[in-house]
Amino acid sequence: MNEDVVLKRQMTIRVWRVVGFVAKAVRRKELEPVLLRVREEGGTNAEDVARKLLFAQSRKVVAERLLRIGAVYGLLKEDRRRYTLTEDGDKAIADRKVFVPERGAWTAWVSEDPLLPSPLLCIEAWNEPDAYTETRQDAKVQRSFERLPSELRDIQGTELTPLASGDGIAVRISGLEEQAEAADPDGSLSLTWNVRERRLRLQGKLDGRKVDSELKAPDVPPDEIWAALLESEGLGEDWDRRRHALRVSFQETTEKERKLMSRDLEFRKPSVYGSEKFEPLTVPGVPVAARSPTDARQWSVWRLKAGIHDFATSKRYDEWRKDAAAPFMEHDPKLPTRAELAKSEWGSVTGRPTPRSWHLIAAEDWRL
Repeated sequence: MNEDVVLKRQMTIRVWRVVGFVAKAVRRKELEPVLLRVREEGGTNAEDVARKLLFAQSRKVVAERLLRIGAVYGLLKEDRRRYTLTEDGDKAIADRKVFVPERGAWTAWVSEDPLLPSPLLCIEAWNEPDAYTETRQDAKVQRSFERLPSELRDIQGTELTPLASGDGIAVRISGLEEQAEAADPDGSLSLTWNVRERRLRLQGKLDGRKVDSELKAPDVPPDEIWAALLESEGLGEDWDRRRHALRVSFQETTEKERKLMSRDLEFRKPSVYGSEKFEPLTVPGVPVAARSPTDARQWSVWRLKAGIHDFATSKRYDEWRKDAAAPFMEHDPKLPTRAELAKSEWGSVTGRPTPRSWHLIAAEDWRL
């Protein structure tokens, strides 16, 4: 695919206020040696940690506290004061990060755009208004609560990185209450997909912050995207895959297109596989080809005439004929001889001869 296809659209953003646990991935250096010790021994207790890691049996209380923290974070499992490593704990050792849960009220920005790897754009702590503040608000303003939306319900327990947070910190959401409060979006984001370069970019503003994030583009061959775009414009059957060109009739081309053998192709409502439509775009320099043998002959004759800019000697005329017919060889267009074209051009002159008719008739009369 050689076409420079850059698809863009504004995203639909929804904002929700929710209550539950949000765990952010952070490094907890004090827990790392504890987790390693548990893995090495296959399990451990406070006495072992105090003796081997804290180098003092008197620090057993500190060791117990570290082990309990690990259990609270889901990294360790306790059974009769003996701790073993969980799957999350093993992963924390490999990633050198721990998900630290915090319960509270949160503002979550989400979008169900199918190009996004997850719907979560950003999540931040939110301070619930106190009773005094609420009573002073306009009585006409009513807070509206709804059932927790599916886009938040479905990502609970999943490790993901909010796409527009800008800090690259992964989070894990869990234990959200079943009621959520809708809020007004306070930002605008757009997605830009460079199909040929396989780049997807998220840009705009959210909650007063600038967003500019590089995302993973869909793993779809660019040629398939191009075919889908043509289908969305009703041009799928006109595309010649072998020649990689759009078949068009001669009459529907402009002089510039006939000369360059290409067209700036407009897509008014570009869509890919039923996805939300993108903004209109124009793809420059799309190759075009003749739709039928008749179109090929008309086009090649036009190119032949347009190329006559000097005396049409036998040698030059033969070269011009070859150049004019070259793009249409599959149709084998029959072009007029110099004598036939000279007669036709001269016969169509109603006033002063054109330079082309003169270049033809003079060369023919003088047998150049």
